[in-house]
Amino acid sequence: MLEAGQIILGVYALLLILGGIMGKLKAGSTVSLIAGSLSGLAALFALRTSLNDPAQGFLIGGMLAVLLTGVFLSRLIRTRKVMPAGIVLVLSAVVAISLFVLREKLVVPM
Repeated sequence: MLEAGQIILGVYALLLILGGIMGKLKAGSTVSLIAGSLSGLAALFALRTSLNDPAQGFLIGGMLAVLLTGVFLSRLIRTRKVMPAGIVLVLSAVVAISLFVLREKLVVPM
């Protein structure tokens, strides 16, 4: 359970950073590069935090994913382009739900 959340955070961080790089390479978007890198670093921070305090790390990662879900929902509505907005929207929503479910199991053991 604990390792699953940390793997989710690590993969999410990697995908955010790679997404920013792809935005720069394909569209020449420096904003994508910066936003993807900062978001990926925030996910890595959540991962690092989860090594010592899993509940806190999963909370930070979940809140980041909720924030990015909102950003990419707005972008999808505005642009109506599934790539990348729809993909990152779904990914972020799945990450947020997964991390909050895992955190709940840590905070309130069954």
